[in-house]
Amino acid sequence: MSNATDTPTVGGKGNYDESYARFLKAYQDFKGECPKGVTLKLQKSGARYNLLLQFKQPPTGKRLPKAANLECTPQGVIDGVKKAKLVSEALGTITSTSEFWDWYDTTILGKNQIEDNLITYREIFQQLEDEYFAGYNRNTGRPRSRDVVSDLTSYHQSKGVFFELFPNWDEYPSWEGFKAMLYTPLQNGEELIGSKTFKERYYILKAIAKKSPNKEHLLKQLEPINPKQTKFKKKQRLSVDVFKDWWINTKKEAYTIRNPQHQSSRHAWLWVTGMAVMYGLRPTEIAAAVNLTKSFVTEDGVIIKALSDPDNQDNYLVLGDYTYFTDSEGRKVSIKTGGRIVAPIPSLDMFKFLELKKPLLPKYTPRAGSLPHTIVRGFNGLFDRRLASMKCPVTQKYAFRRLYNLLGEKYGLPIELRARLMGHSTIVNESKYKTEGIDATLEVLKGVSKLPIPLNVAIERLTALGFDVDTPEAKAFLRVIYQID
Repeated sequence: MSNATDTPTVGGKGNYDESYARFLKAYQDFKGECPKGVTLKLQKSGARYNLLLQFKQPPTGKRLPKAANLECTPQGVIDGVKKAKLVSEALGTITSTSEFWDWYDTTILGKNQIEDNLITYREIFQQLEDEYFAGYNRNTGRPRSRDVVSDLTSYHQSKGVFFELFPNWDEYPSWEGFKAMLYTPLQNGEELIGSKTFKERYYILKAIAKKSPNKEHLLKQLEPINPKQTKFKKKQRLSVDVFKDWWINTKKEAYTIRNPQHQSSRHAWLWVTGMAVMYGLRPTEIAAAVNLTKSFVTEDGVIIKALSDPDNQDNYLVLGDYTYFTDSEGRKVSIKTGGRIVAPIPSLDMFKFLELKKPLLPKYTPRAGSLPHTIVRGFNGLFDRRLASMKCPVTQKYAFRRLYNLLGEKYGLPIELRARLMGHSTIVNESKYKTEGIDATLEVLKGVSKLPIPLNVAIERLTALGFDVDTPEAKAFLRVIYQID
């Protein structure tokens, strides 16, 4: 739409989506093609222009303008000429006044057809909600349910929060309503265009448009808009040394806290940070661990020892589908990527340093009556506040997962395995969790330098050191280490 201040607002069937000059030229060029007695009429009403048909109207015979469901666009002018010819023909063949106006409502206005298909925002929102809960969780494949707090929250975040931007749900979808919703300023004052919110609003509007009787018009208006996200939150980084220094200093400070409850809470949340780094977990996933203090037995009888078991050298962690906390009605909170078994970074020294064999899972009890999204975010919210109170060098929870990914690369875990353990794809791992920078590269190289070397390189180095690699003993060692047949 033109932004010129002298461009009038155009009525009819919605505002025009092309320049006023093009529309006006089409009007001048084509209006002469109307049949005798029925003409196009460009009528101004306040600040708006409307494209109408003008003819002698039965039964009065007075020549008056009449709405004809025409857009003020070049195509609207062409449609107007066609409708003028239909009206001219009808006026010459239909003798009953009531029959003519019934015909006009149906053929020219499309009134009966439109009324039969009219559907409000409320009805469309209900359809989208029902379809959402009839579907499956995209990460786990689990059927969605209104009895799962996390599904209620996901619905609210992906759809409900955008539906709330429409002030009147009993209106019918219109481009004016779409524009008002799409361009509502962000509450934080940041620029809207290019934001994640703008992109999400755009695709919600497309979903609404596809269920509207005037979907062609609405989708046509949306088509030229570019919803691409160009603004992203800067990813925080956390190096191994910075994390360890902060952790040990905060651990020492915790012992100086006089209040036993507060001291215990500080130790518990420090334990969570260690678990996040060593297992690459989200805080709520740690709250879904089922073998912290007791063994877990799989359906086929495999026993996975408790993390706290001193004889457990693997330290595998079993995550259930749901956290230990529920809402006051007993509805469950699921974890993002579903239950699975995860393994820690293969560094026994760091595992011992973080004292992870002594589980200290923080307690969280949602308040009765809390909204679903408040309950789901509650554990993470506590974690955020504790990080701030402990003066953690980062505020983003995912910085710990990025550190896990960095350590995994350092200790030789292939990206496919790291992605699987973290509960996502290799593409997501590469785009969201890879730590850039010279210091990160050096950290990885330190680990790579300590990884096993190829057989031929090993033979060369042993020979250079004066070892006879042809002795039975040397051959036996090499055969075991390199699994030679």
